[in-house]
Amino acid sequence: MNKTAGVLAVVCVLSAAASAAADMPRVTSYEIDLTFEAEDPRIVARTDITFLPGTVPSDTLTFYLHGELWVDEARLEGHPVEVEQDLVFYSADYSSVARRCRIDLKARKSPESLSVDYSGRLNPSVSQAPSNYMRVDPDGVFLRSYGYSVWFPTFLEPDSDTYPVDAEVRIRTPADFLAIVTGERLSDETEGDTRVSRWRTVQEDLFNLQLTARRFEFQKESETYLYFLRDAASRSAADEILGFTRELKQFYQTNYSGDAAGAQLHVVQMPRFGDISSGNMVGISDRVWRDFERASYSGRTLAHELVHPHVQLAVPRDGEFYALVIEGFPSYFHLPAMASLIGEDWYDSYIEANLEGYVERRRTGLDRRGNPLPPEKPLAEMTADDIGTYKDRFVLSDRVRLFFDWLRRRMGSEDFNRFTRELFSRQSLDFESFTALTEKHLPGSTEGVTLWLRTTEFPDRFKPRLNSPSNEE
Repeated sequence: MNKTAGVLAVVCVLSAAASAAADMPRVTSYEIDLTFEAEDPRIVARTDITFLPGTVPSDTLTFYLHGELWVDEARLEGHPVEVEQDLVFYSADYSSVARRCRIDLKARKSPESLSVDYSGRLNPSVSQAPSNYMRVDPDGVFLRSYGYSVWFPTFLEPDSDTYPVDAEVRIRTPADFLAIVTGERLSDETEGDTRVSRWRTVQEDLFNLQLTARRFEFQKESETYLYFLRDAASRSAADEILGFTRELKQFYQTNYSGDAAGAQLHVVQMPRFGDISSGNMVGISDRVWRDFERASYSGRTLAHELVHPHVQLAVPRDGEFYALVIEGFPSYFHLPAMASLIGEDWYDSYIEANLEGYVERRRTGLDRRGNPLPPEKPLAEMTADDIGTYKDRFVLSDRVRLFFDWLRRRMGSEDFNRFTRELFSRQSLDFESFTALTEKHLPGSTEGVTLWLRTTEFPDRFKPRLNSPSNEE
């Protein structure tokens, strides 16, 4: 591989932790060595892949890459093999096209490893859409994973379920570039003209694994890292964003759990359309960054990502509260914090919009783009496998927010804060302990809480009465 000056090299070790599509190989680990050649912008990569024994099909091994990448060489268990390559429709990449790569396995049954060398330059999509920002060009590297830009070999058919991975990442950039990967930033050092940083990702979904490299500088406060361009407006906005995160954390530590040690958040100034969150990496586009407003979508996203470690409780993966705690709690509990910083009028407007959206989605069974939604399911019946289906789309955000708003209005904000402090001081949670706690702070609430969590009923008395006394039914 070309190891010239002015490059970005990435080494990743990814370990699969859940089953992929039944008819595709199960990858247990990736080792990715990726180089960004800045003068003639392209990526040159080598990926070593290890499969779970017995999961590779007996006749043909198939994987996908972004359509502008080209496989230069492949080795199956160390032996060179021919790769048949063609372009096919692939909805899991922003270009809607992928390079399909097939290897004839007739001469080598049940292989357990594959090494692939590939290279190319990724151009942005021509549509004015979020995918427009993903590319490799003189400004840097902007890549997301499966579902957006397939920048390492992916053994998943379009729309197949993904799975979480572990990753260890070592990144080398020219000194004026800085790279960020979804996960935990372990170290950052400069060696001559090269900057070297190390990353680790633990159980992060392939859907979220993204890489950005740009001419950044950064600020750090506690475990919040901000990466921004070097103009005065970007620097000034970074100070405002950092101040906002500081106030949010103070609210979370006071009213939820103060123990969030080691939970890093990486906030990155991105090109146009880069206002996308992946795992613990939050992208804010250039214009929105420079004119940052706390009440904006990006401000809400920051508040949401920051609250995760403060509202997580020990719940078993097969327990009835798992989905509610892991993704439901963070979808609501950043809102009281924002209300305390921005105002109750903002909070009421947000809840009103959430109510209108929930009622409409219940009525039509369609999302805002007209796509069919999954059937509504009681919150307490959702499993870990349901999270990907309902998260940010329907019940796991809409109904959760309305439920906790229902409690907050009836308790009043001060007693609700006492309720949350007690809730997040617990070591574990189940339905019985939760209803006992709500009954303590809101006597007579058990019947209503049961309807909210164990049914899909939504009577008029559940609908918030905005601008009315908090204890009014």
